[in-house]
Amino acid sequence: MTREFKLISGLALVCIIMLALLTALLYSLGWSHLGVSTLLFVVLYPLIWFCWRVWRFWRDPWMQLTSYTQMLKEGGSRQQLVRAGKDELFSELVAEIEALAGVKTRERQQLLTVEQLVSQMMDSWDVPVCLFNDNKSLLYSNNAANALIRQPVLRGKAAADMGFSWQKDGICHPAFAGGWEVNTIEYHQQGQSYWLFSAVNISSSLSQAEITSQKNIVRVLSHELRNSLTPMASMADTLLSSEPFSPGQVRMVLERILQRSQRLLAFIQQYARLNQLPPPSCNWFDFHLILDEARGMLPEAVKVNYLGEALCYGDAGQLSQLLINLLKNAFEARNEAGPGEKGDSLVIDVSLYHENNRQFLTVKDNGPGFANLDNVLTPFYTTKSGGSGIGLALCAQIARLHGGELSPANGENGAEIRISLPF
Repeated sequence: MTREFKLISGLALVCIIMLALLTALLYSLGWSHLGVSTLLFVVLYPLIWFCWRVWRFWRDPWMQLTSYTQMLKEGGSRQQLVRAGKDELFSELVAEIEALAGVKTRERQQLLTVEQLVSQMMDSWDVPVCLFNDNKSLLYSNNAANALIRQPVLRGKAAADMGFSWQKDGICHPAFAGGWEVNTIEYHQQGQSYWLFSAVNISSSLSQAEITSQKNIVRVLSHELRNSLTPMASMADTLLSSEPFSPGQVRMVLERILQRSQRLLAFIQQYARLNQLPPPSCNWFDFHLILDEARGMLPEAVKVNYLGEALCYGDAGQLSQLLINLLKNAFEARNEAGPGEKGDSLVIDVSLYHENNRQFLTVKDNGPGFANLDNVLTPFYTTKSGGSGIGLALCAQIARLHGGELSPANGENGAEIRISLPF
């Protein structure tokens, strides 16, 4: 039962009681039925008018407050309330509401100013930006996005009608298929989901990185070809300048040329292998299986310690090759450098753990570490005699294909390689 209903009921009850008392008084004084009815009719009108005024006196201030708060809720401009009468409690309530309205108005003005500033900044930004709501309809797009989408872009239009599609890794659009780095951020506010789409043109960065990579490969290839072809040309020239030919000398020269040719062919095969890795087929598998396989490639004197999770997510075949290369690289580096200062044997520590939707594989050894850390991931670069420079470059390529990265470092006791992979 509301207060308004109680007030109306109370006023009606007062009127009925007063009329009943007046009727009883008139009959006790000996009035006739006509006289009583006439007087009751005359008294009833001012009595109803009085009750109506009482009800309006109570109701009007609250109606004003209700209308005023509804106006504030809908974002209307400020208005002054008419303070009827001298009710101090009502005046204090009006003052508090007006103060609150002033604060909210200033906050709304500041918010509008910030929104306008952000909108102007976004419109002048050369990075395409689009905002979609929970229904996958466009809420905002800046000028850069409008220019690249090349079709009418209207707020409230469905994303699919403009060529956008929701994929597993985020929002995609054909206009940003090549040479663009696309990012999608999902956030929630007041129970609603929003998607912020942005795209950065990385064509120039990719071109520069490709040029740098090509220069490094050409430099290393030139070095490898020169090291193989120069001795072959020198031996052939020596053989041609000596007459008559000695069968033993001819055989020795041909054997040397054969060795150099085989090494050059092996080098070319390794280069092709580095650039022909298939996309990984990722699944959960037992990490101990590939660790035992990699252990079997090393002599029994090498101690391999493991600490971490039992399961790993990724392409078991490629990660097995990665682990074999890392352990083999540690063994070969230790053999190249010779025994340690105390003559201790090689110890390799392997660990695997999961954290924040990523898994981290770490391989540490007590070997000599990396002699040239800056070039350790450069394809075909090696400091080992007879090395190809493919091992760590292949490991880094496998990590990149998995969406991760490989980070080499020199630890306190030797080399340390940390691989971060998503799952």
